[in-house]
Amino acid sequence: MSEYQYYKFERLDGYLDAKARQSLRTVSSRAEISATSFQVYYTYSDLKAEPTELMLTYFDIGFYYADWGTIDAYIKLPAGTLPDTLLGFSSEGFHVQESEEWQLLIFSLEEYYEYFDDEHANDFFQHLTGLRSELIQGNWRLVYFMWLKALDCNDELEEIPLIQFDFEHLSEELQAFAALYDIPLAWVKALAMVLNEQPSHQAKQAPLQFDAWLNNLTEVEKDTLLSTLFEQGQLTRHQALTMTRKESANKDETYQYWLTPDVISPFIEQAQSLLQQEQAEALAIKLAIEKAEKEKVLTDIYNQRERCWQQAQEQADRTCASGYDAASRYLHQLNEAYHFKGDITAFEQRFKRFIAINNSRKALLNRLSDCL
Repeated sequence: MSEYQYYKFERLDGYLDAKARQSLRTVSSRAEISATSFQVYYTYSDLKAEPTELMLTYFDIGFYYADWGTIDAYIKLPAGTLPDTLLGFSSEGFHVQESEEWQLLIFSLEEYYEYFDDEHANDFFQHLTGLRSELIQGNWRLVYFMWLKALDCNDELEEIPLIQFDFEHLSEELQAFAALYDIPLAWVKALAMVLNEQPSHQAKQAPLQFDAWLNNLTEVEKDTLLSTLFEQGQLTRHQALTMTRKESANKDETYQYWLTPDVISPFIEQAQSLLQQEQAEALAIKLAIEKAEKEKVLTDIYNQRERCWQQAQEQADRTCASGYDAASRYLHQLNEAYHFKGDITAFEQRFKRFIAINNSRKALLNRLSDCL
Protein backbone atom coordinates (compact mmCIF):
# COMPACT_ATOMS: atom_id res chain seq x y z
CA MET A 1 0.00 0.00 0.00
CA SER A 2 1.29 3.46 -0.83
CA GLU A 3 -1.62 5.80 -0.17
CA TYR A 4 -2.72 7.32 3.10
CA GLN A 5 -4.94 5.25 5.41
CA TYR A 6 -6.33 6.28 8.79
CA TYR A 7 -7.81 4.05 11.51
CA LYS A 8 -9.35 5.08 14.81
CA PHE A 9 -11.21 2.86 17.28
CA GLU A 10 -12.55 3.54 20.75
CA ARG A 11 -13.98 1.53 23.59
CA LEU A 12 -16.84 3.26 25.38
CA ASP A 13 -17.86 0.51 27.81
CA GLY A 14 -15.03 -0.54 30.08
CA TYR A 15 -11.28 -0.51 29.47
CA LEU A 16 -8.68 -2.38 27.49
CA ASP A 17 -6.66 -4.40 29.98
CA ALA A 18 -2.92 -5.00 29.66
CA LYS A 19 -3.46 -8.26 27.77
CA ALA A 20 -5.75 -6.56 25.25
CA ARG A 21 -3.31 -3.70 24.73
CA GLN A 22 -0.46 -6.16 24.26
CA SER A 23 -2.49 -8.03 21.66
CA LEU A 24 -3.29 -4.78 19.85
CA ARG A 25 0.40 -3.90 19.81
CA THR A 26 1.02 -7.00 17.67
CA VAL A 27 -1.49 -5.57 15.18
CA SER A 28 0.47 -2.34 14.83
CA SER A 29 3.84 -1.41 16.31
CA ARG A 30 3.30 2.29 15.56
CA ALA A 31 -0.29 2.80 16.75
CA GLU A 32 -1.22 5.13 19.61
CA ILE A 33 -2.85 2.76 22.12
CA SER A 34 -4.49 3.77 25.39
CA ALA A 35 -6.81 2.09 27.87
CA THR A 36 -9.77 3.03 25.65
CA SER A 37 -8.50 3.77 22.14
CA PHE A 38 -6.39 2.72 19.18
CA GLN A 39 -5.29 5.13 16.44
CA VAL A 40 -2.84 4.75 13.57
CA TYR A 41 -2.18 5.93 10.02
CA TYR A 42 -0.23 4.34 7.18
CA THR A 43 1.38 5.71 4.05
CA TYR A 44 3.27 2.61 2.92
CA SER A 45 1.65 -0.46 4.54
CA ASP A 46 -1.61 -1.56 6.13
CA LEU A 47 -3.20 -2.75 9.37
CA LYS A 48 -2.33 -6.33 10.28
CA ALA A 49 -5.91 -7.21 11.19
CA GLU A 50 -9.43 -6.90 9.89
CA PRO A 51 -11.15 -3.80 11.32
CA THR A 52 -14.34 -5.78 11.85
CA GLU A 53 -12.51 -8.33 13.99
CA LEU A 54 -10.93 -5.57 16.08
CA MET A 55 -14.34 -3.98 16.54
CA LEU A 56 -16.07 -7.21 17.59
CA THR A 57 -13.27 -8.06 20.02
CA TYR A 58 -12.22 -4.75 21.55
CA PHE A 59 -14.10 -1.61 20.54
CA ASP A 60 -17.51 0.07 20.38
CA ILE A 61 -17.01 2.71 17.67
CA GLY A 62 -14.51 3.00 14.84
CA PHE A 63 -13.65 4.97 11.73
CA TYR A 64 -11.48 4.39 8.67
CA TYR A 65 -10.69 6.45 5.60
CA ALA A 66 -8.25 6.16 2.73
CA ASP A 67 -6.98 8.65 0.19
CA TRP A 68 -8.51 6.70 -2.68
CA GLY A 69 -12.02 7.61 -1.43
CA THR A 70 -13.09 4.81 0.92
CA ILE A 71 -14.74 5.67 4.24
CA ASP A 72 -16.08 3.19 6.83
CA ALA A 73 -17.78 3.97 10.13
CA TYR A 74 -18.34 1.21 12.70
CA ILE A 75 -20.87 1.08 15.55
CA LYS A 76 -21.08 -2.01 17.75
CA LEU A 77 -24.33 -2.76 19.60
CA PRO A 78 -25.28 -5.47 22.07
CA ALA A 79 -26.92 -8.49 20.46
CA GLY A 80 -30.67 -8.01 20.21
CA THR A 81 -30.53 -4.21 19.98
CA LEU A 82 -31.90 -4.12 16.43
CA PRO A 83 -34.78 -6.40 15.40
CA ASP A 84 -34.37 -9.05 12.73
CA THR A 85 -36.59 -7.06 10.39
CA LEU A 86 -33.98 -4.28 10.32
CA LEU A 87 -31.00 -6.63 10.31
CA GLY A 88 -32.36 -8.17 7.12
CA PHE A 89 -31.87 -4.91 5.25
CA SER A 90 -28.49 -4.35 3.66
CA SER A 91 -27.12 -2.27 0.80
CA GLU A 92 -23.84 -1.29 -0.82
CA GLY A 93 -23.26 1.22 1.95
CA PHE A 94 -24.67 -0.65 4.94
CA HIS A 95 -24.46 -4.11 6.38
CA VAL A 96 -24.46 -5.80 9.78
CA GLN A 97 -22.03 -8.42 11.04
CA GLU A 98 -23.33 -10.44 13.99
CA SER A 99 -21.83 -12.58 16.71
CA GLU A 100 -23.40 -14.19 19.77
CA GLU A 101 -22.76 -11.00 21.77
CA TRP A 102 -22.80 -8.19 19.24
CA GLN A 103 -24.34 -6.53 16.23
CA LEU A 104 -21.68 -4.61 14.28
CA LEU A 105 -23.08 -1.93 11.98
CA ILE A 106 -20.81 -0.93 9.11
CA PHE A 107 -21.51 2.23 7.10
CA SER A 108 -19.44 2.48 3.93
CA LEU A 109 -18.63 4.99 1.23
CA GLU A 110 -16.65 3.52 -1.64
CA GLU A 111 -16.17 6.67 -3.72
CA TYR A 112 -15.88 9.80 -1.62
CA TYR A 113 -14.07 12.44 -3.66
CA GLU A 114 -14.49 15.53 -1.50
CA TYR A 115 -11.44 16.79 0.39
CA PHE A 116 -11.08 14.84 3.63
CA ASP A 117 -8.28 14.77 6.21
CA ASP A 118 -7.55 13.71 9.80
CA GLU A 119 -9.24 16.79 11.20
CA HIS A 120 -12.46 15.95 9.37
CA ALA A 121 -12.14 12.35 10.56
CA ASN A 122 -11.71 13.38 14.20
CA ASP A 123 -14.63 15.80 14.00
CA PHE A 124 -16.93 13.12 12.62
CA PHE A 125 -15.61 10.50 15.03
CA GLN A 126 -16.90 12.57 17.96
CA HIS A 127 -20.45 12.06 16.68
CA LEU A 128 -20.28 8.26 16.71
CA THR A 129 -20.76 8.11 20.49
CA GLY A 130 -24.08 9.94 20.25
CA LEU A 131 -25.20 7.89 17.25
CA ARG A 132 -24.47 4.66 19.12
CA SER A 133 -26.33 5.92 22.17
CA GLU A 134 -29.42 6.71 20.07
CA LEU A 135 -29.42 3.22 18.56
CA ILE A 136 -29.05 1.50 21.93
CA GLN A 137 -31.90 3.57 23.36
CA GLY A 138 -34.21 2.33 20.60
CA ASN A 139 -33.92 5.23 18.17
CA TRP A 140 -33.05 3.52 14.89
CA ARG A 141 -33.20 6.51 12.54
CA LEU A 142 -29.65 5.87 11.35
CA VAL A 143 -30.69 2.58 9.73
CA TYR A 144 -33.63 4.33 8.06
CA PHE A 145 -31.20 6.91 6.68
CA MET A 146 -29.31 4.14 4.91
CA TRP A 147 -32.56 2.62 3.63
CA LEU A 148 -33.53 5.99 2.16
CA LYS A 149 -30.08 6.42 0.59
CA ALA A 150 -30.39 3.00 -1.04
CA LEU A 151 -33.93 3.78 -2.16
CA ASP A 152 -32.71 6.90 -3.95
CA CYS A 153 -31.21 4.66 -6.64
CA ASN A 154 -33.13 1.40 -6.14
CA ASP A 155 -36.93 1.28 -6.06
CA GLU A 156 -37.07 -2.46 -5.34
CA LEU A 157 -35.80 -2.43 -1.75
CA GLU A 158 -37.21 -4.83 0.79
CA GLU A 159 -39.71 -3.45 3.27
CA ILE A 160 -38.84 -2.38 6.80
CA PRO A 161 -41.14 -1.58 9.75
CA LEU A 162 -42.89 1.78 9.70
CA ILE A 163 -42.11 3.17 13.16
CA GLN A 164 -42.87 6.62 14.60
CA PHE A 165 -39.37 8.03 14.86
CA ASP A 166 -38.92 11.80 14.68
CA PHE A 167 -37.50 12.67 11.25
CA GLU A 168 -38.46 16.34 11.49
CA HIS A 169 -35.98 17.25 14.23
CA LEU A 170 -32.56 15.72 13.65
CA SER A 171 -29.81 15.70 16.25
CA GLU A 172 -26.44 17.29 15.52
CA GLU A 173 -24.98 13.80 15.20
CA LEU A 174 -27.58 12.74 12.62
CA GLN A 175 -27.06 15.94 10.64
CA ALA A 176 -23.31 15.29 10.54
CA PHE A 177 -23.94 11.72 9.39
CA ALA A 178 -26.40 12.86 6.72
CA ALA A 179 -23.88 15.37 5.39
CA LEU A 180 -20.98 12.90 5.15
CA TYR A 181 -23.02 9.99 3.76
CA ASP A 182 -25.04 12.19 1.40
CA ILE A 183 -28.42 11.13 2.77
CA PRO A 184 -31.17 12.61 0.53
CA LEU A 185 -32.89 15.07 2.86
CA ALA A 186 -35.93 15.27 0.59
CA TRP A 187 -36.51 11.58 1.20
CA VAL A 188 -36.10 12.10 4.95
CA LYS A 189 -38.76 14.80 4.81
CA ALA A 190 -40.96 12.50 2.73
CA LEU A 191 -40.66 9.82 5.41
CA ALA A 192 -41.72 12.34 8.06
CA MET A 193 -44.77 13.13 5.93
CA VAL A 194 -45.58 9.42 5.60
CA LEU A 195 -45.48 9.03 9.40
CA ASN A 196 -47.82 11.99 9.80
CA GLU A 197 -50.43 10.45 7.52
CA GLN A 198 -50.04 6.68 7.67
CA PRO A 199 -50.67 4.25 10.55
CA SER A 200 -47.40 3.19 12.14
CA HIS A 201 -45.88 1.59 15.22
CA GLN A 202 -44.90 3.64 18.25
CA ALA A 203 -41.19 3.81 18.95
CA LYS A 204 -40.21 2.07 22.18
CA GLN A 205 -37.87 4.60 23.74
CA ALA A 206 -39.20 4.73 27.29
CA PRO A 207 -36.61 6.05 29.75
CA LEU A 208 -35.03 3.55 32.08
CA GLN A 209 -36.78 3.23 35.44
CA PHE A 210 -33.76 2.49 37.60
CA ASP A 211 -35.61 1.19 40.68
CA ALA A 212 -37.71 -1.20 38.63
CA TRP A 213 -34.67 -2.43 36.71
CA LEU A 214 -32.67 -2.95 39.91
CA ASN A 215 -35.51 -4.81 41.66
CA ASN A 216 -35.83 -7.20 38.72
CA LEU A 217 -32.17 -8.23 38.86
CA THR A 218 -31.32 -11.65 40.24
CA GLU A 219 -28.61 -12.07 42.87
CA VAL A 220 -26.40 -13.70 40.25
CA GLU A 221 -26.79 -10.67 37.95
CA LYS A 222 -26.00 -8.27 40.80
CA ASP A 223 -22.88 -10.26 41.67
CA THR A 224 -21.80 -10.22 38.02
CA LEU A 225 -22.27 -6.47 37.80
CA LEU A 226 -20.27 -5.88 40.99
CA SER A 227 -17.47 -8.17 39.83
CA THR A 228 -17.27 -6.35 36.50
CA LEU A 229 -17.27 -2.99 38.25
CA PHE A 230 -14.34 -3.96 40.47
CA GLU A 231 -12.41 -5.48 37.55
CA GLN A 232 -12.84 -2.53 35.23
CA GLY A 233 -13.04 0.34 37.68
CA GLN A 234 -16.22 1.54 36.00
CA LEU A 235 -19.50 0.21 34.60
CA THR A 236 -21.45 2.23 32.08
CA ARG A 237 -25.22 2.28 31.82
CA HIS A 238 -25.10 0.62 28.40
CA GLN A 239 -22.81 -2.10 29.66
CA ALA A 240 -25.00 -2.87 32.67
CA LEU A 241 -28.14 -3.06 30.54
CA THR A 242 -26.41 -5.33 28.03
CA MET A 243 -25.24 -7.71 30.75
CA THR A 244 -28.75 -7.98 32.20
CA ARG A 245 -30.78 -7.93 28.99
CA LYS A 246 -33.66 -10.38 29.32
CA GLU A 247 -35.00 -10.41 25.78
CA SER A 248 -33.79 -9.25 22.44
CA ALA A 249 -35.57 -6.47 20.61
CA ASN A 250 -36.54 -8.73 17.72
CA LYS A 251 -38.93 -10.65 20.00
CA ASP A 252 -40.68 -7.60 21.36
CA GLU A 253 -42.81 -6.65 18.38
CA THR A 254 -44.85 -8.15 15.61
CA TYR A 255 -45.00 -5.54 12.87
CA GLN A 256 -48.02 -4.94 10.66
CA TYR A 257 -47.14 -1.52 9.20
CA TRP A 258 -44.33 -1.41 6.68
CA LEU A 259 -42.27 1.15 4.84
CA THR A 260 -41.93 0.32 1.15
CA PRO A 261 -40.94 2.27 -1.95
CA ASP A 262 -44.62 2.43 -2.96
CA VAL A 263 -45.60 3.94 0.41
CA ILE A 264 -43.08 6.79 0.30
CA SER A 265 -43.01 7.57 -3.44
CA PRO A 266 -46.24 9.67 -3.51
CA PHE A 267 -44.69 12.10 -1.01
CA ILE A 268 -41.35 12.69 -2.73
CA GLU A 269 -42.30 15.53 -5.05
CA GLN A 270 -44.05 17.53 -2.31
CA ALA A 271 -41.16 16.87 0.09
CA GLN A 272 -38.62 18.14 -2.43
CA SER A 273 -40.64 21.30 -2.96
CA LEU A 274 -40.96 21.92 0.78
CA LEU A 275 -37.25 21.27 1.33
CA GLN A 276 -36.28 23.76 -1.38
CA GLN A 277 -38.60 26.34 0.17
CA GLU A 278 -37.17 25.77 3.66
CA GLN A 279 -33.61 25.96 2.37
CA ALA A 280 -34.37 29.20 0.52
CA GLU A 281 -35.92 30.70 3.66
CA ALA A 282 -32.96 29.58 5.78
CA LEU A 283 -30.52 31.08 3.26
CA ALA A 284 -32.44 34.36 3.23
CA ILE A 285 -32.31 34.55 7.02
CA LYS A 286 -28.60 33.73 7.02
CA LEU A 287 -27.84 36.39 4.41
CA ALA A 288 -29.92 38.96 6.30
CA ILE A 289 -28.00 38.26 9.50
CA GLU A 290 -24.66 38.44 7.70
CA LYS A 291 -25.69 41.71 6.05
CA ALA A 292 -26.73 43.24 9.37
CA GLU A 293 -23.46 42.17 10.98
CA LYS A 294 -21.43 43.56 8.07
CA GLU A 295 -23.31 46.87 8.17
CA LYS A 296 -22.65 47.17 11.88
CA VAL A 297 -18.92 46.62 11.32
CA LEU A 298 -18.83 49.21 8.54
CA THR A 299 -20.74 51.71 10.69
CA ASP A 300 -18.27 51.21 13.54
CA ILE A 301 -15.33 51.75 11.16
CA TYR A 302 -16.90 54.91 9.75
CA ASN A 303 -17.60 56.27 13.23
CA GLN A 304 -13.96 55.68 14.14
CA ARG A 305 -12.56 56.69 10.75
CA GLU A 306 -10.06 59.22 12.11
CA ARG A 307 -8.52 56.58 14.32
CA CYS A 308 -8.45 54.13 11.39
CA TRP A 309 -6.64 56.62 9.15
CA GLN A 310 -4.12 57.18 11.93
CA GLN A 311 -3.58 53.43 12.39
CA ALA A 312 -3.14 52.97 8.65
CA GLN A 313 -0.39 55.60 8.63
CA GLU A 314 1.30 54.09 11.69
CA GLN A 315 1.43 50.72 9.93
CA ALA A 316 2.74 52.29 6.72
CA ASP A 317 5.51 54.00 8.72
CA ARG A 318 6.83 50.59 9.75
CA THR A 319 8.10 50.25 6.15
CA CYS A 320 7.90 46.47 6.08
CA ALA A 321 5.69 43.92 4.32
CA SER A 322 3.54 43.14 7.37
CA GLY A 323 3.06 46.87 8.03
CA TYR A 324 2.04 47.49 4.42
CA ASP A 325 -0.39 44.55 4.59
CA ALA A 326 -1.98 45.98 7.74
CA ALA A 327 -2.18 49.49 6.26
CA SER A 328 -3.81 48.07 3.14
CA ARG A 329 -6.44 46.29 5.25
CA TYR A 330 -7.29 49.54 7.03
CA LEU A 331 -7.59 51.44 3.74
CA HIS A 332 -9.78 48.82 2.11
CA GLN A 333 -12.06 48.75 5.18
CA LEU A 334 -12.28 52.55 5.17
CA ASN A 335 -13.07 52.53 1.46
CA GLU A 336 -15.95 50.11 2.00
CA ALA A 337 -17.22 52.02 5.06
CA TYR A 338 -17.23 55.40 3.28
CA HIS A 339 -19.05 53.89 0.30
CA PHE A 340 -21.61 52.27 2.61
CA LYS A 341 -22.30 55.68 4.17
CA GLY A 342 -22.45 57.40 0.78
CA ASP A 343 -19.47 59.61 1.64
CA ILE A 344 -17.36 58.66 -1.39
CA THR A 345 -15.98 62.14 -2.11
CA ALA A 346 -14.62 62.47 1.42
CA PHE A 347 -12.82 59.13 1.09
CA GLU A 348 -11.29 60.08 -2.25
CA GLN A 349 -9.92 63.35 -0.85
CA ARG A 350 -8.47 61.68 2.24
CA PHE A 351 -7.09 58.79 0.21
CA LYS A 352 -5.24 61.17 -2.17
CA ARG A 353 -3.61 62.82 0.84
CA PHE A 354 -2.55 59.41 2.15
CA ILE A 355 -1.06 58.51 -1.25
CA ALA A 356 0.83 61.80 -1.42
CA ILE A 357 2.37 61.22 2.02
CA ASN A 358 3.43 57.67 1.11
CA ASN A 359 4.27 58.25 -2.55
CA SER A 360 7.77 56.79 -2.22
CA ARG A 361 6.51 53.48 -0.83
CA LYS A 362 5.87 51.60 -4.06
CA ALA A 363 5.18 48.25 -2.38
CA LEU A 364 2.41 49.89 -0.34
CA LEU A 365 0.95 51.66 -3.37
CA ASN A 366 0.79 48.39 -5.26
CA ARG A 367 -1.38 47.01 -2.46
CA LEU A 368 -3.74 49.98 -2.76
CA SER A 369 -4.13 50.04 -6.55
CA ASP A 370 -7.77 48.83 -6.37
CA CYS A 371 -8.97 51.25 -3.69
CA LEU A 372 -10.25 53.81 -6.23
